[in-house]
Amino acid sequence: MAVTQSPSVVDAVRRALEIEDIGDHDADGRPLVRTTATLTTNVARSPAQLWPLLTDPARLATWFGPVTGDLREGGRFAAPGAHGAVRRVVPPHLLSLTWEQDGTVDPLLIRLDPEDDGTTSLRLRHTTLGDRARFDAVGPGLRALDWEIALLGLAAAADGWRTVCMSEVPTPTPAWLAGPEGREMLRAWSVRWAAEAVAAGVDEGTARQGERATTSAYLD
Repeated sequence: MAVTQSPSVVDAVRRALEIEDIGDHDADGRPLVRTTATLTTNVARSPAQLWPLLTDPARLATWFGPVTGDLREGGRFAAPGAHGAVRRVVPPHLLSLTWEQDGTVDPLLIRLDPEDDGTTSLRLRHTTLGDRARFDAVGPGLRALDWEIALLGLAAAADGWRTVCMSEVPTPTPAWLAGPEGREMLRAWSVRWAAEAVAAGVDEGTARQGERATTSAYLD
């Protein structure tokens, strides 16, 4: 399935970005910015059906990668490229974590809300605090694309976007991401997050710089 033939695969996710200059500085005197990336999608499964895919290590390994540790409330876990703590669990509707990566300790929230038609509205919110100059240089996509890949993997594992995309959803394996369809998808995601940055108040030149940085980080 070529992305150019089915843009609904990209647009099965709705995106929002919040940017807040908090008036504080890091230890080196650099201004800090708080950013929240929100990804929302509808999955053709009930929350009870999706919950094991998010909380059972054996099921997580089939689409996200190996996750080890204690996934109960108060436990700690290790995931590909990150680790963290489980702050709150409300099965099968809410999972609140810390996502600890590159020296940051970020709140990560996943909500599963049932819809009247038996599907689930899944919302993922990742908030991070970091150097404003670095954010301007790399944009929001450098972190958000990891979640785009994860949601695509979840949708493929759950067969949850078939009615939206009217086609089989690709599994984002490393080989697929490195191929022409995967590379086109990564570019499309980068463009979408640059547009969200502009909507959040970033000037277009800076947003496009971030888009190029994100694309280069994933494709080069």
